[in-house]
Amino acid sequence: MMGTKPRFEPTKRKKFVSHSKKSLKQGGTNGKPSDRARDLHGLTICGGYREDLVDVFQDLRNMAVVFQTVRRFTVDQIVAFGNVRSYIEHRLLCSPKQCPYHGTKESECMYEPNRLAALIYSHYVFRSFAPTFPVLVVLKRSLLEVFERKEEAELEMASEDDILSGALLWIYCMGAILALSEIEKEWFAMRIAKIIVAMGLDGWTDCDYQLSSRFLWTSKMSDVMYDGFFDRIESNLHIERAQ
Repeated sequence: MMGTKPRFEPTKRKKFVSHSKKSLKQGGTNGKPSDRARDLHGLTICGGYREDLVDVFQDLRNMAVVFQTVRRFTVDQIVAFGNVRSYIEHRLLCSPKQCPYHGTKESECMYEPNRLAALIYSHYVFRSFAPTFPVLVVLKRSLLEVFERKEEAELEMASEDDILSGALLWIYCMGAILALSEIEKEWFAMRIAKIIVAMGLDGWTDCDYQLSSRFLWTSKMSDVMYDGFFDRIESNLHIERAQ
C-alpha cells in the first residue's frame, strides 16, 4: 500500500466545490456566511452547531446544483463527483451523534436528525438508492429511533421556531420518502401536518414550495410525496385545524 494516493484528495475536492459554487452563484443563496448558515436547514452557528456541519450542507447544495445542471459528465468528472460525495458522507458519518456544543434545547435536539437526513439525501439522490436498499432502511430506522428518544416539549419548541420548524419539516419529509409500511407513512404524515399548521402554510402545495426553495429537495421527491402522502397529509390537516 506504500506510495498509493489517499482516497480523498483535498486538492480535488476544492477544485470541484469551487466549480459548483460558481454554478450556485448563478441561481443560489448569496449573503454573509452567518446569514447563509441560518438558511441551511436550521443549522445555526449561534445556536451551537459546529460550523463544519453547516459546511457539509453547503457542499451538498453545491453538488446538487452541479448534479441537476450538468447533462453529461466526463469520466474525470464522474470520478471527481464520486470522490466528493464519498468525502462528504465520510464527514457526516464521522460527526458526533450528539451536538458537541451547547445551544438551546430545541436547536440541540435537531443536530442528529439533520445529520441523518443529510445522509439520506446523499444516498437517495446522488447514489439513486431505492427506499428498500439496506443503507436507507438503517438510516430511516435510526431517524425514527432518534425522534422516539426526543422529548415532545423540545420538538414542540422547535416547531414554533421560524428556522427550526422548516428544518424539522424537511427532516420529516426526508424520512417520509423512505416510508414503506402504513404505520410509518401515517407517523410521518401526522407530524408533517402538525408542522404545516405550526408554520402557517396553506397545505401541501405551499409546503412543497418551501422545501424546493429553501432546502435540499428534488422534483422526484415532490412526486413521491404527492403520490404517497397528499391524501394522508390533507386528512391530518383537517384534524389539526379542527382542534
